[in-house]
Amino acid sequence: MTRRTHTGSVAVAAALLLAACAEGYPERSEVVTLHYGMGQTEAIRAMNQVVKGKQQKSPARFAMLEDCVLEVHARRPLDGRESRTLPLRDVRAVATRTPDSDSYRVTLHPRGSGDPGHTVVHGVPWTTATQMKWLLEYLPSTC
Repeated sequence: MTRRTHTGSVAVAAALLLAACAEGYPERSEVVTLHYGMGQTEAIRAMNQVVKGKQQKSPARFAMLEDCVLEVHARRPLDGRESRTLPLRDVRAVATRTPDSDSYRVTLHPRGSGDPGHTVVHGVPWTTATQMKWLLEYLPSTC
């Protein structure tokens, strides 16, 4: 094998390895930086950015209302739009894997209550679910 052939073989092998390593990762992803110094507006902007373009079953947009209440605007496939308000004080956020799926659901549960919880997002990837959970737990500190 000549030096030129060897160099070409190494280049082809490296290209194949890099292509294989990228498999399964999103092609492009906006980086969302979550930190404890965020204000309320920045945290809501981050929530909307985290869910933007994700494969979720009911796309949602978020806004903050007075008294630490989150407004969730969701688009439902069958019945159009739905708006809900969810108090953020004295709640805990829970991310759970959806049965028979690789997607996740994030719900808010009132502390010390038998309430089954309120779904904030569902049908999202694990990274989106964990970011949303963090944001839902962080937001009350901005109220």
